Amino acid sequence: MASVRNMGMKDYCDTMYNELSDMKARILEFADEIDHMQGHQKETLLPHAQHFRDIARTIEWKLEILTKVCPFDWAGYRGDVEKISSVQETSEKDVVAGGYLGG
Repeated sequence: MASVRNMGMKDYCDTMYNELSDMKARILEFADEIDHMQGHQKETLLPHAQHFRDIARTIEWKLEILTKVCPFDWAGYRGDVEKISSVQETSEKDVVAGGYLGG
């Protein structure tokens, strides 16, 4: 992991996104393991599974916030950004100078 002093914005975004995503995955694995347990162990740990899922939702919320504050060209961003320009390009011969009235 890079030190904070030498870390740029994109490196920060990458590092935080990866760390938080890994935490979320591990926490959800714990919850799934509890769900697959049986007997007394499951009864004892079942309340923890819900807490783990709550923590995972909080991490997901933080990941959404992170994607909003990181630069739009950040490679880790997975938001709904227009990938293709919706503005049609025109050739130079189709462009009419402003104020031209025709004739």
